[in-house]
Amino acid sequence: MRLSHNMFSEGIYKNYKKTLVDNSKAMNNLGSGKKINCSKDNPNKMAQSVNLKISLLCRDAANKNIQDTNSMIQTFDGGLQEINNNLSRLKDLTVKSGSGANSPEDEQIIQKEIAKIKEDINYLADSTSFNDIKLSDSSVTNNAIPNSKESTIGALPDEKVNIPFFNVSTNGLQISGIDVTNTANLGANLKAVDDAIVTVTSIRSQYGAIQSRLSGTADGMSEMDQSINSSLSNIEDADIAEESLEYSRTQIKYQAAIALMAQSNKLPQDALNILASVR
Repeated sequence: MRLSHNMFSEGIYKNYKKTLVDNSKAMNNLGSGKKINCSKDNPNKMAQSVNLKISLLCRDAANKNIQDTNSMIQTFDGGLQEINNNLSRLKDLTVKSGSGANSPEDEQIIQKEIAKIKEDINYLADSTSFNDIKLSDSSVTNNAIPNSKESTIGALPDEKVNIPFFNVSTNGLQISGIDVTNTANLGANLKAVDDAIVTVTSIRSQYGAIQSRLSGTADGMSEMDQSINSSLSNIEDADIAEESLEYSRTQIKYQAAIALMAQSNKLPQDALNILASVR
């Protein structure tokens, strides 16, 4: 009989240490709400969790880009609406100037108002901006070929949208030379104003199409984010009920192991006492 090594107590102690680790893990999972708190918990799932989190961060940044781009286009559309209003008044005055009953003084009054309208159009083109990005690009000489900037609207390299920039000043719209004091120019003046109205309406339509795409992309991204968040939750979120049961189970085993070790540690001494009583 071996009395120097308490093999029974050592076996209980090994189980005690394992139970203590399991109990600590369950308590940690309950406290953090996560079942994966470090790489050793599940290396493969940890890698999946990190990749999903990076994807969410990128998509969040792209969603902010969508919001900023949409806000910029809304600002531009507001300026274009005012330019449209001015062009409508310009068309009205141009038609009015064609009346044979106008005196030279009447024509001068109409021309002065037209000059003010052109000033207002140039002011709107120059002052309408979003984050120092102006509505009108004076470097564009042909509005059929605008300049453009790319806006990233997704986490993948090809998820981008081109934002066109036009010249909506009176020079860009080709209405700077309108002069109604000469009735011989009436036809050319009306054509210039009509062309300008068509150009501005076309620009607004293009911006509207971009806004529609941005809105659809944002809705699709929101649905995808929900799916990714659900997957991330399935990977790393702890089942509170399951972890509570595990904590209770290991707590009972932990307390039982302490009691058993206390009892088993007395066995060598009890054996010695029995041997000492034998004569």
